[in-house]
Amino acid sequence: MNTWIFAGLCDKSETLMYVCKILVSSNYSVLLVDATDKRKYPFYIGQLDEQLLITEFAGFDVACGFDDVVSLNAYLQITGSSLENYDYVIYDLELPDFCPPRVWREASALVWVTDYEIWTLEKGSMWLQEAVKRNFAEGTEPEMFKLIVRAVDEWYATSYLDGYFNHLPVCWKEEPIVIPWNELDLSLKLRNEHTKRVQMKPLTRGFKKNLCQLVQMITEWDQKQINRALRVAERRKA
Repeated sequence: MNTWIFAGLCDKSETLMYVCKILVSSNYSVLLVDATDKRKYPFYIGQLDEQLLITEFAGFDVACGFDDVVSLNAYLQITGSSLENYDYVIYDLELPDFCPPRVWREASALVWVTDYEIWTLEKGSMWLQEAVKRNFAEGTEPEMFKLIVRAVDEWYATSYLDGYFNHLPVCWKEEPIVIPWNELDLSLKLRNEHTKRVQMKPLTRGFKKNLCQLVQMITEWDQKQINRALRVAERRKA
């Protein structure tokens, strides 16, 4: 089992669902866990009228309505399953106490996700500082990737973020991945939400390219494998 924590206070839902779809397109089993403050995912997957716990959606499972990892594990045990049954468990994490220190420390990948909104940067910097302090031993600098989503304008260089995050006790891996964002990507996000699907083919070329860079950076897949997974994901109807 590979555990990926995508932590951050911005909306990263569409990016993570695209990541999940790429993974399942390579025949991996995936669980996406809603640990967002506003509990957004039931709206995206269309299960508002049911007691939503774990639901299959677009080829991967989505876990909603859990208070923390302990309650998620307890539910899976009752149903005869476990987190270890999945190849990838991905957390969309905003709730500071959802994942205990053990999950943070044993995660295969930690990814800090931000956009350029001033609230996200200011509050996110404080959130991450507290998360490191709470989940790691003093003096430990966890390794994290940095992902910038909804980058609508290039006049902010990625170095602009250094003032918010470089003072934190984190060892940043690689260069930040920047996901570009324009009206076509926004239009597809809204269309997917209202139709309860995860279509990827209409995404702009820049979005697809950098999304694939993100997956490749974390998984270490070769270029052939990531290209094949993207083609399959684009063809899938769900």
